[in-house]
Amino acid sequence: MKVGIDLGTTYSAVAKYDRQTSRPDIINNRFEKELTPSVICFLDNGEILIGEDAKDMQAGGAGVIAASFKRGMGDNSFTVEANGRIYTAEDLSAMLLGKLIADAEEKTGEKIDSAVITVPAYFNDFQRTATIRAGEACGVKVMKIINEPTAAAISYGYNRESDKTVMVYDLGGGTFDVTVVKITKGNIRVMGTEGNHILGGKDWDATIVKYVSEQFLEEFGVDPRDDESTKNELIVASENYKKVLTKTDSVTIQVKYNGYSGKYTLTREQFEIRTQFLLNATKDVCIRLLGDLGITWADIDEILLVGGSTRMPQVTGFLEKLSGKPIIVHADTDLAVAKGAALASEFYCSSSTGVREMQITDVTAHSLGALSVSPGGDRFINEIMIKRNSKVPASVRKPFRIDPGNMTNIVEVYTLQGESRMPLDCYVLAKVVISGFCNDGNGSIVDVEYNYDENGVVKVSAYQSGEFLQIDSEPVPGDISWMSDAPSNVASGVPIAKNVVMCIDLSRSMRNSLEEVRNAVRDFVMSVADENTKFGLVGFGDKVGIMRDMTRDPNQIVSALDGLKVNVYGRGTDASPLGTASSMLSGNPGGKMIVVLTDGIWGKRNFAVSEALNCKNSKIAVVGVGIGEADISFLKQISTVEEGAMFTTLDRLGDTFSTIATAISSGSMGIRESAEGGARLRSAEVRGRPL
Repeated sequence: MKVGIDLGTTYSAVAKYDRQTSRPDIINNRFEKELTPSVICFLDNGEILIGEDAKDMQAGGAGVIAASFKRGMGDNSFTVEANGRIYTAEDLSAMLLGKLIADAEEKTGEKIDSAVITVPAYFNDFQRTATIRAGEACGVKVMKIINEPTAAAISYGYNRESDKTVMVYDLGGGTFDVTVVKITKGNIRVMGTEGNHILGGKDWDATIVKYVSEQFLEEFGVDPRDDESTKNELIVASENYKKVLTKTDSVTIQVKYNGYSGKYTLTREQFEIRTQFLLNATKDVCIRLLGDLGITWADIDEILLVGGSTRMPQVTGFLEKLSGKPIIVHADTDLAVAKGAALASEFYCSSSTGVREMQITDVTAHSLGALSVSPGGDRFINEIMIKRNSKVPASVRKPFRIDPGNMTNIVEVYTLQGESRMPLDCYVLAKVVISGFCNDGNGSIVDVEYNYDENGVVKVSAYQSGEFLQIDSEPVPGDISWMSDAPSNVASGVPIAKNVVMCIDLSRSMRNSLEEVRNAVRDFVMSVADENTKFGLVGFGDKVGIMRDMTRDPNQIVSALDGLKVNVYGRGTDASPLGTASSMLSGNPGGKMIVVLTDGIWGKRNFAVSEALNCKNSKIAVVGVGIGEADISFLKQISTVEEGAMFTTLDRLGDTFSTIATAISSGSMGIRESAEGGARLRSAEVRGRPL
């Protein structure tokens, strides 16, 4: 039996195409429910609960809970430890898939041997291959990985004869994608896609948790988020409160913790004001996609809402005002993706005769590049091979010259995924070693072919004179900082200096978060500190102040952190720290980075954006970290590197800084001195160069 599986962040579903009725149907789980919570609970006695049972335990605060792990797919730093074992997001996804398949087999009495599994359109190669491995770990053949908005469009467009250009606005529990599709007589052609895989309904839930926790703290002087069980109860309850607010004007929330009991009212208006910045973040994605495709709202016929989080009334109103277009609510908002995947499982099966012929073409969300040396030889660059939003499958072959001095007959090829010419602003996907080519000392030519297959997964091959060359995969080195340095320095082994200025929001709103902020920044500094790294510390509010000038001594920064106080620079955030931080970095050799931590909305945004542009022109990387009510769209405006705007929760702030620390140590996230970094094709002794 073939099925379609929506492996969701919050809920998952399995569907099968019924040839008798010519329609896809959801296969209920063992509780006779269409949706299965994407939650796993590890009990102290070693028992592992998955789905409904795990969700119940999460609400009761029992066991070790793994939820929203889809966001960590392809990221080995995302782990859950339970009963002496470490689980990656891939491990957890395989466990969830196994449960979904077992329930579906029990319900139908049939063996599932193959499946189409959906992923967010903006998933990169790491995340797609991790999803495929998770499926195969369950003993199921993964016929295809399909983008969630594409699956929803298939479900919507199937059996529709009208021609339309539709924007699929897919806001799920943990991810957001927007895709423009052309539906022509039921055929689906994806024109382009954009997204944010760490933005979703969970972020709306988090604002409710923050609101009631702050109210409780104000009233009783203790924070219910300090207790893991109480916090988990709030997280589960907040999802229900959000659903209540989709139907009523207010909700009453009761919180019990540490012997105290508080009752608070949250109105829909308050909720919508507090979450407006999240909607603005989706607006940025929509506008960026339209710009990439060279179209406007006038070219869109309608907007199709997909994903449970689109049920919030504010979403429809927001999009109507933004686009002026009809908003279509999918008849199967929660189930459209699974049903589309079930239809796709028939389309992609050559022996199938149960479903009418339907053409489906998709695109890649990320450009694919090769690490190369610039024509002038002064820097490494990302040589784009396949542009984003190219139709998949896609293949590009390009000749690279092997320097005459390379007589080793070995060349290392690094593959990058991203839009920037700077390689360390991109994902460094893989390293392969090409061998077996001939070099007569005159500078041979090797053709390197890059491929996106139908799943959006990357494959690399190499040829010389039309003959296949041997390619062996190797792990990407832990330290890739050399990609930001000049090729001549890499050859000589000169260490790369790094300079980091931390800018911390000390406005009034940070008063309840200061201790966690202090601890996270302290751990970050100590993890990055070495003899080649300088740090500076800046505080800001309505004014800006230097709390510690550039120093190689991390203890001086830690001492300054111990003295952090709110309101010392004013109660608001009208001042931008970027100019001050830029001046502190001026004159220091090596890579330069500014990390901005804020939890509120800044006053003089245009000035801050202007300062960020000056930083970019000065080759200074700016990374924005937001918590609380920080505006992610604004953080993206002031961040000068790809993936440089990070929105997190207070309890995961340490993890976020660990990600930045790892990036700095490996040389990524824009820590560089050259105007442009890039990808390189290099041998053990010399580099290749594109013709």
